[in-house]
Amino acid sequence: MPRSAMRRSLRRHFLSARPLLAPGLMILSMPVLAQTGDSPPAAPVEFPPVLVQGTGIPVENTTAGPVQGFRALTAKSSTRTSTPIEQLPQNINVITRSLIDSQLSITLSDAVRNASNVQPVDTRMIGNVEQTPVRIRGFGAELWTDGFAGNLFIAGDRDGLVNVERVEVLKGPSAVVYGGGAGAPVGGVLNVVSKMPTDTAKYQFGTTFGSYWYANPYVDVNQPLNDEKTVLFRLTSEYTGSSSYIDVLNSSRFSVNPTLTLTNRTDTTLTLQGFVSQAYQQAYPGLPVSGTVTGDYTVNRNLYFGNPNIMPSYSKMYGVTGTLDHRVDDVWSVNVKARWSRSEMQQNSQSAFLDATGTGGTPLFPPSTFDVNNIEVYDQQQEISINPTVQAKFSTESTKNTLLIGGDFSRVTDWGFMNVDTNGNFCFLIGFGCTPSLVNLQNPSFTTPYTFPVPGRGEGVSFFNFNNTYLTTGFYAQLQSTINDRFHVLAGARLASIDITYNEFATGAMVTRVTQATRLLPRAGIVVDLVKGLSLYGSYSQGMKWVPFSQTFAQPAPEFSTQYEAGVKLNINDTLTGTVALFQIERTNVPVRLSALAATLSQQTSRGFEADFLYQPNRNWSVLASYGYTNAFFADPAGPGIPAGYRLPFVPEHSGRFWLNYQFDESVVPGLSLGAGIYAASNQYVDAFNLWQTGGYYTVDAKIGYENEKFRAVLSAKNLTNNQYFVPYSWLGGQVAPGAPLSIYGQLAFKF
Repeated sequence: MPRSAMRRSLRRHFLSARPLLAPGLMILSMPVLAQTGDSPPAAPVEFPPVLVQGTGIPVENTTAGPVQGFRALTAKSSTRTSTPIEQLPQNINVITRSLIDSQLSITLSDAVRNASNVQPVDTRMIGNVEQTPVRIRGFGAELWTDGFAGNLFIAGDRDGLVNVERVEVLKGPSAVVYGGGAGAPVGGVLNVVSKMPTDTAKYQFGTTFGSYWYANPYVDVNQPLNDEKTVLFRLTSEYTGSSSYIDVLNSSRFSVNPTLTLTNRTDTTLTLQGFVSQAYQQAYPGLPVSGTVTGDYTVNRNLYFGNPNIMPSYSKMYGVTGTLDHRVDDVWSVNVKARWSRSEMQQNSQSAFLDATGTGGTPLFPPSTFDVNNIEVYDQQQEISINPTVQAKFSTESTKNTLLIGGDFSRVTDWGFMNVDTNGNFCFLIGFGCTPSLVNLQNPSFTTPYTFPVPGRGEGVSFFNFNNTYLTTGFYAQLQSTINDRFHVLAGARLASIDITYNEFATGAMVTRVTQATRLLPRAGIVVDLVKGLSLYGSYSQGMKWVPFSQTFAQPAPEFSTQYEAGVKLNINDTLTGTVALFQIERTNVPVRLSALAATLSQQTSRGFEADFLYQPNRNWSVLASYGYTNAFFADPAGPGIPAGYRLPFVPEHSGRFWLNYQFDESVVPGLSLGAGIYAASNQYVDAFNLWQTGGYYTVDAKIGYENEKFRAVLSAKNLTNNQYFVPYSWLGGQVAPGAPLSIYGQLAFKF
């Protein structure tokens, strides 16, 4: 394209975006050329591995981007553009499929422990109404799939791995290019990137089996449907069934994920992804802190708090995602993503909460007698989201640039309730002589049957009964520029809006509350290459969101967050790569639970340090090491509810992961590999008032594997030393859960 024509094209398309693109106007005014060699292929072609000189480790071109051993070379989640990780001004952790398979990760939570400062979803949760059960850098973060917000209670089989190509971990606010759900993320994102069809037929069938009758058969079929390879199909599916080291618990999960791609193999691709996912398990309320981490008696760590005949709870999700990619020319390309989904969950449990703390963590009658109450939580959501973007890649004499302009719209309807029956306990406490429902945890016998609590019947009350609508919209522009092959600049802004209508019926008459907010959320960062393989970076970003399930009569304002980050990036001859980062995140209007019946809003701050390194000197050795230090605390000057300086619960001050893998040479033992590692975390507070804390712990894992082109067999041991420990458990504010004991797993897989 002639330079004059290119200049006119850029002026015509960017003039309306000038206010958001002021940092890049100088670049755009220079003579420009089409940037070649950077655009992804229009069709999902599978390329043969490319050998990286100096390491002997081939680079595999996956549908999510190139991967060398356990190392991803690019990431897309941070910017919605495929960008080398060394050029991103933040610490991005990518958990690749190769690492997941090598370690024989059993769940998504198992896999993301490889990233620094990440505390994953507790796999015992089902139907959890906490929207941010993942914690990154001390704050609640969200679980997304292919760039779309997860539903507000993480529905379906969230632990399955059969359809996972990689997991990209974004830390801190990610507002510029992300919205949907309750708004732009403020604490961070785990973005699960799905497997996509390719033009090469391949099939994999296998099963994972292990302790506590664990069974996980799965299938992964990839098949072009015509000779021209313009119609591509992939199907992944799995079923997981297991008992548990915790009494009573039995889980059953499955997912089906068909994907169809239509492409002309030159410039246009349409991909349709379907998903159906369900999970069934008895709701686990954890164990009270009394008798586990405090108190003069000891509760059986495997005890299930509740009637052993309680019915299973369930969580379901299904929907479809569509993605249209069209490359206009060597400069311009268009991407449109849309998703419709529906989700539902029902959580039936028995729990205590009438104690002096209001958390159920201490006995109602010392030393060890607790109240038993029936609880039902139900929620149903329907969502539609759309996200169109326009991208331009162009160069000047001294710069390479990627411009992204886009918008998004999301509408979520959310209906649910929480009903409670205190089973005579409340009547007994106020002196009316009723028969209470109690259990002595020194000699537990749960005889109170579970029945559905009905408001107005017995002691049944409605804690909340709502019908909400969440509307979120955003318009954004982002410019990435590499200047003189040394300075990598990222600048962007998002005009974000949220419009929330909350209708509450718990008191009988409908009470309506509305929250509306619009805010310009900036993001900026720079990476400076000091010498080859060594860079400094710094960045600034903001986020804004509405927090669902905050049952308050005074409508809270939206939650805001601001992050400052600086660090060092390292890449020594593609053998030693990593990032060292310093960060500070400030959040306001954050809901925090004080007890089962009370909550408040708070200001919170998190400061810390983290390091993530991967050493792959050759085809034999792979060494992964991560460490995170986090000081997360309440920062309200006046201390409303919780004094300033108190530590946030669920956050270890220190945590880290080390993993060593050795692959034998083909001339020695072809296909054989050995691996071992350790994960460790320090003490964690259970509650916001810092009354109780769990101890630090570590777990040691090991595996032996064999793999060739047609077959894979892996045997692994989790918590090899059978270390016994407790971790905080997100329930009513006073619960913990036991860590998993020694568990053995095996996997057999056949590839065609």
